[in-house]
Amino acid sequence: MPISLEITDRAGTREVELDEDAFWIGGLRSECPVCIDLPGVFGRVLEVARDERGRLRVRAEPGLPFPVRCATGTIGARFENLLDGDTLNVGPALVRVRHRAAAASAAEELDPAALSPAPGSPVGSWYRTFMEMADHLEGLKSPAQMVPAAMAAILRATGADRVHVLLDLDQDDQAYFMSRPEDRRPFRVSRSLVEQVRDSGRVVHVPVAASDPVARTFHSVRSEGISAAVALPIQALGKNLGVIYADCTRDGAQLTAEDLQRVAFCGRILATALGNRVLVRSLLDRPAPGGQARHWALETGSPACAEFVQRVELYAPADYTVLLRGETGTGKEVVARALHELSRRSKGPFVPVNCAAIPEQLMESMLFGHEKGAFTGALQARRGHFEEAHGGTIFLDEIGDMALGLQAKILRVLQDRIVTPVGGRRQVRVDVRILAATHQDLERMVREGRFREDLYYRLRELEIVLPPLRDRREDVRPLAQRFLAEAAEELGFAEVPALSAEAEAALVAAPWRGNIRELRHVVKGAALRAGGGTIRPAHLDLDRASSGPPAAVAPGSVAPGAATPVAGEAAGAGTWKERLEQQEKEALQRTLAAANGNLTRAAELFGVPRTTYRERLVRHGLLDA
Repeated sequence: MPISLEITDRAGTREVELDEDAFWIGGLRSECPVCIDLPGVFGRVLEVARDERGRLRVRAEPGLPFPVRCATGTIGARFENLLDGDTLNVGPALVRVRHRAAAASAAEELDPAALSPAPGSPVGSWYRTFMEMADHLEGLKSPAQMVPAAMAAILRATGADRVHVLLDLDQDDQAYFMSRPEDRRPFRVSRSLVEQVRDSGRVVHVPVAASDPVARTFHSVRSEGISAAVALPIQALGKNLGVIYADCTRDGAQLTAEDLQRVAFCGRILATALGNRVLVRSLLDRPAPGGQARHWALETGSPACAEFVQRVELYAPADYTVLLRGETGTGKEVVARALHELSRRSKGPFVPVNCAAIPEQLMESMLFGHEKGAFTGALQARRGHFEEAHGGTIFLDEIGDMALGLQAKILRVLQDRIVTPVGGRRQVRVDVRILAATHQDLERMVREGRFREDLYYRLRELEIVLPPLRDRREDVRPLAQRFLAEAAEELGFAEVPALSAEAEAALVAAPWRGNIRELRHVVKGAALRAGGGTIRPAHLDLDRASSGPPAAVAPGSVAPGAATPVAGEAAGAGTWKERLEQQEKEALQRTLAAANGNLTRAAELFGVPRTTYRERLVRHGLLDA
């Protein structure tokens, strides 16, 4: 029996019919019998095959830059059953699949009685039911209103006798029950099926419980007289929000593939409504003016930051991968922490990983962990950063510096959320949100073959571009005030040092090639030199050519209330770069002394990761390599 495909892509809509029992669907210019127009994809995409029982099955090629979805969920690398008439969302394209004999014309076969509202009727009843459900959900505000509307629609449109919805929102389970005719008293369900769907995120369909070798052994199936059941995940914003369960308790009653499609459709509408509620509430439930301030990284008075702030607040509640882009020092890690702290994962760990600071030969072990004896020096098993981030967020900074071989393994984690420790065979499933950042031109690296194209598209599910500090000069003063407060706490000052008007003007006018990171170092160095007094231009040690001459301070003199300059800090001593290097060296010496030689504490005082701090000590000759 032929398989009919209705394809809608950028080239339009067309129909393809094949007599083969197995074939591949691919991108343009591929050698597959069926090709669809997908941006940036030219190889295999989907494999379609008919099994010995005549059922159609489909699986997706690993590493695609987009998810493939159907009515019952996401299609992965393993074969999944495909329902007759199901539509596959393949990136921007749609593929509708028919693999059964087409019905005769509507004029000959359609029974007018089928349009009357009755459980399981094929056309009129369920169509009107779903439209009414969608219209009804639009005006509802809470799950307590939305869920019963969806449950009632399932009972009207399918042959199910009972419906149960279990939601996992706001850290609490919320259970809903409905039996014909809209009886909301709780009843006993097959917990085994519900937990199976909850754990795996996959659809379970038991059309006839008596003939199912597994389901018929469940105690609840026997005691409740369950004759058929379906259970599906409720998925939105990249997260499982709960489970829909429906069953029959009448002798001989069945739930067909069409019933499964209708339950899945109701579930999709409900998931969209719930997901929109979660997203909108995250935006509307911000503290009112005068209440608790939002994350400091989003406090800005610059028009250049409006888009990036809006995107952070919009993307934070979702579990999608976010790629942060911007020049070095623009605060990508700070924004990543804001995304984590504003998300539902805020109570979980935030694990930052600097891909540029870890040697290539150690990176795989650091990310995925290793087993005891996996290599020389592996005296005991160790968890990797992905396992450490389980239930939270992992931040892959400078992802553009990652070796190609490791990029392929990161791609698999992005797709399957499974890691394999070095030297081991066990697979560890991790529940993590992945954020990545880079200052490099990834598009050019992809063209030059230095960065995997499939990983590039996976990382760019969502993207945030951070503007450089020179484009947001309105934020220089409040940022400087924040860094002064940090310096006062670290140095033990009784009060936060004040900025003179001249120093503030100099800060605003500076070019800030190192962006916010450079501003932080300059301001903290100035607080140290001023000894807790008012910060004046002489304490900033900025390049006079770019920041302008310091008012009321003669060259080589000391401003009132200032600490005596140390050697190497005199104005005009060497180039700007040489003076900045000298300032950094002195700051390293001071923080190391303040921490009594403890590198971890000294790195915290300096404001950089321990590995970066150690590298700078070695570069300045303050520590042996």
